Amino acid sequence: MNTILQTNRSCLESDDVRQAARGRWLEILAQLAPELEPQMKRPGRHGRCPVHGGKDGFRLFRDVPETGGGICNTCGPRPDGFELLMWLKGWRFPETLEAVAAVLGTSAPPRVTAPVNTPVKVDYDARRRALAKVWREAVPVTHPAAAPVRYYFRNRGLRREVVFGLRDLKLHPRLPYWEDHKIVGRYPALLALMRDNEGKIVSIHRTWLHEGAKAPVKHPRMLMKPVVPKISGAAVRLTVAGDTVGIAEGIETALAVRQKTGLPVWATTSWTFMLAFRPPPGIRRVIIWADLDRNGTGLGAADRLADSLKAAGIQAIIRVPEGPIPEGAKSLDWNDVFRLAV
Repeated sequence: MNTILQTNRSCLESDDVRQAARGRWLEILAQLAPELEPQMKRPGRHGRCPVHGGKDGFRLFRDVPETGGGICNTCGPRPDGFELLMWLKGWRFPETLEAVAAVLGTSAPPRVTAPVNTPVKVDYDARRRALAKVWREAVPVTHPAAAPVRYYFRNRGLRREVVFGLRDLKLHPRLPYWEDHKIVGRYPALLALMRDNEGKIVSIHRTWLHEGAKAPVKHPRMLMKPVVPKISGAAVRLTVAGDTVGIAEGIETALAVRQKTGLPVWATTSWTFMLAFRPPPGIRRVIIWADLDRNGTGLGAADRLADSLKAAGIQAIIRVPEGPIPEGAKSLDWNDVFRLAV
């Protein structure tokens, strides 16, 4: 069914605009999002994220001419050009639809008179309130109501006692999951506070759960919208650390290493955050528990982090799983290693 957008200047049918946009998204993005020009030249290749900065946190999908889609390593995928522009520009769907239609010549000019590349003011206070509300509604992972996350941990090879002494983790009993701008389900969700290199909270990492596994949704792991304009290094500081801390990408991987070694281990949740991670004062040694990925991103990030830490006078040690990567899997992490060894 076509969604009809009516204003005092135009009447658009979204399905018609979507159909007209197919095959022309490079032309559309070139006009509406010129900051994506480097990625438009190399679809499928990582480059600087237009929202978070860095060197390789964003890419356009190879089928971008047809779909307009791309993915931010922090915020997740945007499967089509409409969602990509809404994420990038902070627009709502109606104004995005009008802007795309104007480029295609299928409507009157958009109502928005400001240039389309004018930065949109983001209400970070509203984001902070949303983050605080979600965190307030959650319970500690040791709480009786947090049984779903303990069940999930158990299925990942983590013992029950692993939850004791953890910080910055909670379980939300029924967190809404949104898809296509509507709630399609509510699931228990593991919440993890993301702190920047100075220890300030910048976002919440969410993992939706269902019956001891990740929930059956498109993207069961996602960050909430950051409460700062740019996140560089960030991590979930699961435990107190002394002069040594371990770093891993995944939360479950970090907990598995802690369970096996007894060392404090933090989770960056992505290799992009790992690249820019810097430990707080007092930590003189960092052990990097790298993922073994088929595309080499995990080990590459570990190598670059180690180089940066050593340049800052911090001892860096890399631990990499011995392959092979299981058939059909994209990677092998330390949680996999310890589970397979049982």
